[in-house]
Amino acid sequence: MVSSKRFNSFHGRVGKLYDLLGRHPFSVSFGLIILLTPLCFGAQGNITDSAKMIWCLTGVAMPVSVILWLYKLRILNKAAAIVTVAVLVLSGGLASSYFIDSERASLWIFFYMFLAIVVFRFLTLSDKERSDKHNAFMIMAFSFAIKFCYVLYTSCYTRQNDVGSFDGDKGHAAYIEYLIQNKHLPDFNPTDRWQFYHPPLHHTVSACWIDICENVLGASRNHARESLQMLMMFYSLACVIIVYKLLRHFGFSGKSLLIPLALFAFHPAFILSSGAINNDQLAAFMTVLTMLFTVRWFKEPTVKKIIPIAFSIGCGMMAKLNAGMIAPAVAVLFFWQLIRYRAEIKRILLQYVVFGAICFPLGLWWTIKNKIQWGVPFDYVPYVGGDQFINKEIFERLFDLSPKQFSPVFENWIRDGSEFTEYNPNVAILKNSIFGEDINKTNFPGGNTIIPTILFWVALVLALLGVFFIVYFLFKKNTKLEKPYKVFFAVYWAFSLYYFYVFCYTYTATCTMNFRYLTPILVVSVMQYAMLYDQLGRGETTTAKKVISRIFTCMIAAFCLLSVVTYLLVGYMEVN
Repeated sequence: MVSSKRFNSFHGRVGKLYDLLGRHPFSVSFGLIILLTPLCFGAQGNITDSAKMIWCLTGVAMPVSVILWLYKLRILNKAAAIVTVAVLVLSGGLASSYFIDSERASLWIFFYMFLAIVVFRFLTLSDKERSDKHNAFMIMAFSFAIKFCYVLYTSCYTRQNDVGSFDGDKGHAAYIEYLIQNKHLPDFNPTDRWQFYHPPLHHTVSACWIDICENVLGASRNHARESLQMLMMFYSLACVIIVYKLLRHFGFSGKSLLIPLALFAFHPAFILSSGAINNDQLAAFMTVLTMLFTVRWFKEPTVKKIIPIAFSIGCGMMAKLNAGMIAPAVAVLFFWQLIRYRAEIKRILLQYVVFGAICFPLGLWWTIKNKIQWGVPFDYVPYVGGDQFINKEIFERLFDLSPKQFSPVFENWIRDGSEFTEYNPNVAILKNSIFGEDINKTNFPGGNTIIPTILFWVALVLALLGVFFIVYFLFKKNTKLEKPYKVFFAVYWAFSLYYFYVFCYTYTATCTMNFRYLTPILVVSVMQYAMLYDQLGRGETTTAKKVISRIFTCMIAAFCLLSVVTYLLVGYMEVN
């Protein structure tokens, strides 16, 4: 028998790891991205033979190191350690030979990460004191694995929106390349080139990233461009970390923390966004960050805490103007505090002045500059016509729920041979949130779509219930979230959807019905399911509560598993 003292020593060291991640989650995540980038530059086709050897050696060295560590702690005896190391070296060498010759390196890397996480979970199974933090770490680690896998098998030109080409003169890629080549912002009317009208923060950061990869890391031009997806993956991972912090801020624990976190971490919208190189990802990251900063400020309204809100909204709008959709929800809490602290109105108003002095210049300088210099309208959006143009009455667009809308469960496009191009935004945003615009039956082995079809229907049920819970918990008393917070999330959800539907009605093109404009509202759904589990865990544990809890747990677990399997299957069909 191994003494509990040795187990406690081992778990104590694991606890230090969690403490490190808890103190510096963004730095650790970004550091991991930096370490991985030279080994792949964002694509499985960019993994050189020497990089493959590093992957192989790491794949063998890490588990061997764990075994030697366990031997040093006397958790394993000498004979067991030798046998285990021998088995690991032999099996690792055999797997390495297949990995080196494989055209699907992304799947090999995913399954290695999966195995490593499972082993780590097994070794720390008795770490009861930190169970929530431990399990949340597991969720984030698995989430990282599938997102990294997606990035590896997805090119910077695959499943993209408005990206164009780095070697062309239009699209986000051309915008980034323009900044790299010219080292200054566009000195012409930005509406003359497609997508150049966007604020420049994302494109500037992306240009710096590519320049560093090329000139510091020595990457080729194409490798550096592909590596941009690694930066996008960081934004996606950071959103998961922020959601965890939000749930912890409100005191959720156990199921009410972990299951909603998993729902967000494995949602296909954030898998897709991990490989997308346009400006939506940075805008979404800044929006979710604004939510965290705002609820922290509401708990303790000081100048020190309102400044981060101003920077996150301002920088979000400097990445993409629609990041400002969070502003009405923030304004609601600002007004709430103004009423609450009316006796200290000067102190509160001073904070709002500081907020405005930072936020408005950051968020609007580009738009105002283009209006003054080139006469570009504040709400300028380029016209999209062709086969995307929707010539249908609004009633049919909103309420046509005929069977053809759901068969197939992927977006319909005439260009791909479908009977019609998608026109109902209610259906399109769900399809798009799960599969984007370009995934269809050709992305699955043998054209078999059973798994993605089940995923779609499970997602539909969860989405409809999520909408119901937004209304239900808004008016229910004695919930984990106090009234101001519930109003905050509900206002953001309602305003985002209102803006989305107005946008779809004003610009009648299929591409406007894209969920990438709405990804931060998933945080609202997460909060509703967290409150649901919290309510089910309160008071007397009845049979009805147990049944409801198990049903929702099975549904969300199925959603997460199906999401991962779906994107592994898509990866199987992608060979670089």
